[in-house]
Amino acid sequence: MKIYKNKRFFIVFAIIVCVSLLSCGDTGGNDNSGGTNNNDGNTNTGGDDIIFDGPRELTPDSLPDDLDFDGETIRIMHRMEWDIWEQEIAVESEIGEVVNDAIYNRNKSVEDRLNVNIQPIPSAGGYPWQDNDFFNNTVRNSVLAGSDDYDLIAGYAYFIPVLATEGLLYNWNSVKYISPEKEWWCAGYNDQMTIDGKLYFITGDIALTMLKNMFVIYYNKDVVKNLGLEDMYAVAFNGDFTLDKIAEIIKGIYMDMDGSGVPNDKDMYGFAIGTGNPVDVFYNAFDQPIIQKDREGIPQIVLNSQKTIDIVDKLYGFFFENQDVFAIDENLAGNRIYNMFIENRLLFMPAMLHTSESLRSVDIDYGILPYPKWNKDQPAYYTTAQNSYSLFSIPITCRKTDAVGATVEALCAESYRKVTPAYYEIALKQKYSRDEETSRMLDLIRAGMTFDFGVLNSISMDNIQNIFRNLMTGKSRDFVSEYEKGAAVYQSQLDKLIEGYQNQP
Repeated sequence: MKIYKNKRFFIVFAIIVCVSLLSCGDTGGNDNSGGTNNNDGNTNTGGDDIIFDGPRELTPDSLPDDLDFDGETIRIMHRMEWDIWEQEIAVESEIGEVVNDAIYNRNKSVEDRLNVNIQPIPSAGGYPWQDNDFFNNTVRNSVLAGSDDYDLIAGYAYFIPVLATEGLLYNWNSVKYISPEKEWWCAGYNDQMTIDGKLYFITGDIALTMLKNMFVIYYNKDVVKNLGLEDMYAVAFNGDFTLDKIAEIIKGIYMDMDGSGVPNDKDMYGFAIGTGNPVDVFYNAFDQPIIQKDREGIPQIVLNSQKTIDIVDKLYGFFFENQDVFAIDENLAGNRIYNMFIENRLLFMPAMLHTSESLRSVDIDYGILPYPKWNKDQPAYYTTAQNSYSLFSIPITCRKTDAVGATVEALCAESYRKVTPAYYEIALKQKYSRDEETSRMLDLIRAGMTFDFGVLNSISMDNIQNIFRNLMTGKSRDFVSEYEKGAAVYQSQLDKLIEGYQNQP
């Protein structure tokens, strides 16, 4: 095994104001050459362009101080199968656990402030997969029957967008008290999902699942120390963390640990990945949109580009022509990659942020990095969330949209102020404000959260987002053939989707 003795880079970092990094990224208007995601570095507290640069827990919202909804009950339908879905809405009491208690106090604070009563209504709708049809059909049947059963829906992001064109939901752009430009809402999501001025789903810090499902790259600090590698945070903060840089860092790390003479999951690697969800993220990470809006705001498929061909070629070479990388079909991966990481046989591991919850109980020192850039010219790091996070919508039968709008805005703002920092404490193993370097990195990653209309509506477009994972799982670099197999269907279904939006009142 080759041992690296590189000197660590000591860099004087520019002071980063954390508040300015916490709004979700916007993928609208990107071209195929590099990226145009913009963050103006300011936290906008309203239409008057006043900038708030104080502690995030004191960030003001624009809700009137005198709102009083006279004890109105706000019924929230949500998924219930896993704690990560139920907890973001339904918390009954304080139990001495930082996130649970933050959510409980968030709900109580909003109830007291607005004089409302938040009533969670659990429903099957997350796992197994067929329950998602049950969840969507429950919404459909209630609305079509004219029943006023729910005031707010928290649905599975991959499945629930199919309801957008069925006339069942309110347009968030017409709901009072919602301020989608605020830092607690995902501006990139709102932009991508607004068609013909209509936005039927919204997400942000109110969805703890969105934060938990955010993709990051974990790195093993013990491996870095043992091999004398450079400071990974310095590399990332300096803007140099690209796939080529990763290949350079991991060169020579592979070691045949079990003496079998055949590379397997018992050996040591620099990078390991399952060829499923973690591969999907590279659309966003490399700033290659599937769908891009034209000047009239109409979504157009732009995936079939030279850059995409180059991305597939580079990923294939990195995964399968590099001895220092372990790539395996995600369906076969199980806990193999995780075990390699916690046993100090792996340097880099792509995973969702909630993986940190299990790493807390392991005696291992780890850091958290963004997904790599396509190249050093790319202006920022981008990531996305695995699509089981929650999207929020209001059924058209709701008779109290003002109260719902104010409640949702208050819940999301309070989540930004209190719940997100509480969850970061889980990721960091300590209080959010105490680990300055990793806290800044998490803010940086969160600022690069991006969304793509093609991914968000993939289920309505013959799963167009699965092209990368299909190619890597099949160990193929032939993007053109893979794309052409579905091109006509992708386009016809996109046309139908756009028409559906345009036909809504």
